[in-house]
Amino acid sequence: MPPAATAPALPLELLARICCALPPGDQVVTVPRVSKALAQATAPAALARRSQAQHCAPDERSRCLCVPLWALQEAWPQLGERQRRTAAERAAFHGDVAALSWALPRLASPSVQGVCTAAAANGDLAVLQWARAQQPPCPWDEGTCQAAAEFGHLAVLQWARAQQPPCPGYEWTCNAAARGGHLAVLQWARAQQPPCPWDEGTCQAAAKFGHLDVLQWARAQQPPCPWDKGTCDAAARAGHLAVLQWACAQEPPCPWDALYCKRKAECSGNWHVSEWIKSQLAREDRKGP
Repeated sequence: MPPAATAPALPLELLARICCALPPGDQVVTVPRVSKALAQATAPAALARRSQAQHCAPDERSRCLCVPLWALQEAWPQLGERQRRTAAERAAFHGDVAALSWALPRLASPSVQGVCTAAAANGDLAVLQWARAQQPPCPWDEGTCQAAAEFGHLAVLQWARAQQPPCPGYEWTCNAAARGGHLAVLQWARAQQPPCPWDEGTCQAAAKFGHLDVLQWARAQQPPCPWDKGTCDAAARAGHLAVLQWACAQEPPCPWDALYCKRKAECSGNWHVSEWIKSQLAREDRKGP
């Protein structure tokens, strides 16, 4: 029989483009090991991914990229304890139970609270359930409910609160939902008996991140969610003019210090907000005492 025909090799440029579409973790640690030529061709993309991971805020590092288990095993002896804990949280966030189950017993203290929070932040209920089913269970704290609420994962929040004992930190759920702009989560939390508590921080969080629909719903309830000067301050500082205008147009209007808000808007470069506040001050001056 004639030898089986072999498919021609893909051009290096095409291979590089395919590799650049892989998950960030594979771009950084797997692709460079395929061949020197491919490593060189994909080096700019890998460098960009690595730079993104390095510049992540500490609480976001577990979300940056998923590291394959073989790479984690290879690097483990050189990692410090904090790096190992971050690796476990990263595995939880990305749903990598294999890496998570390998890493947890090898930590100096397997009680890593960030694991449950990371799973909740990504809405991975299966990983959260797995973590809590371990013996002893992976601990959780107020960060778990906050993460589920902030990122809009209602099913995760509902499950966490239905456990016995329930996941702690329920008192911060409304603020987190408002911060993330997840009205359905906020509505569910307030519909519980007793309702999940809220305070001025809830309106401030909605204003800071420009979630006008959340702010409007919160203020339309009976009694309305409380607010204070922090609501207008947050809207002005973040440049959310529509939020600020709506808050000031209510009867009675949201409390505010116009000059303070103007300064905060200018400090953050939101000159359109500053100009609008200036026009309001001028109108008040024309009205007189």
